[in-house]
Amino acid sequence: MGSYMHIFVFSFNRGRYLENCVSSIETCAPQCRLTIIDDGSDDPETREVLAAVAKRHRVIDRTAESGHKLGGLYANMQAAFEMASDDELMCFLQDDTQMVRPLSEADIQGLKESFDAQPDLGFISPAFVRGISLKKSADRDFRFDAERNFWFWYPRKRSTGTWFSALLIADVARLRSVGWEFEVGESVNNRRAAKIFCRMARMRAPFAMWLPNGGAYRGKQKSLALRFGEWVRSCGFYPLRMMSGEEVAVLQESQPPRLPVAEEFLSAERRLKTPWAYDPMQGAGWLKLLDRLERKVRTPRKP
Repeated sequence: MGSYMHIFVFSFNRGRYLENCVSSIETCAPQCRLTIIDDGSDDPETREVLAAVAKRHRVIDRTAESGHKLGGLYANMQAAFEMASDDELMCFLQDDTQMVRPLSEADIQGLKESFDAQPDLGFISPAFVRGISLKKSADRDFRFDAERNFWFWYPRKRSTGTWFSALLIADVARLRSVGWEFEVGESVNNRRAAKIFCRMARMRAPFAMWLPNGGAYRGKQKSLALRFGEWVRSCGFYPLRMMSGEEVAVLQESQPPRLPVAEEFLSAERRLKTPWAYDPMQGAGWLKLLDRLERKVRTPRKP
């Protein structure tokens, strides 16, 4: 098909989000292979969306025999890695994300050439920078490497997300050459990537992003604390507007390069308070504590 990229979307019980994500990929990257890996959704709306999508793309359902060990995001990521071919790039997205601009053959070729020219490059992020994660000293946290043509993050305190993030682009053959396996937990994969590769590269003009103020699951459940957090933050379905060619050009060509902050370059179809939220309990430690306590009470003790 003339494309080096295989896009995998991970899904669970968010039918309207999944439909939006798939539609954005069909619009922005029709030349790419698309596989949806569902983690056993039992919501009727999601099952209906999966059935419709399966008529156009490959859908791997945890409830069906696939020949791969499925169950949980990172096991599903490993299964996707095993399905991908050596001669392609793979891109991991999730059902609560969407593409926001066309991904051309030249874009994909440029990513392939970056991997070929930079042997220590393990992962590239396709996502914009979250405005809520920025500090006043953001210029010291993010640095643009002109030779590599990527942004890199240099946080002073936390490191998760510095070398690895669940939204990623990777060269399949390169990961296999170093014996890479996706382990459970972003921090575990982050530490392993730090021993093998350079920091996670961030594109000058990303093409995907999480939908802002969306709902969430923790362990496939919604605790009362999580539901309350969703209510307080007015969580809902907020699709992102597609970028214009002029907006994309600003990111690709501006000198000096401009950090691709989501709130500065993207807009939701409905107005939202900024910076956008991506975790209903973000900044509310007491809700996180209640959530942990509720889960502890719910979890049966092992005999």
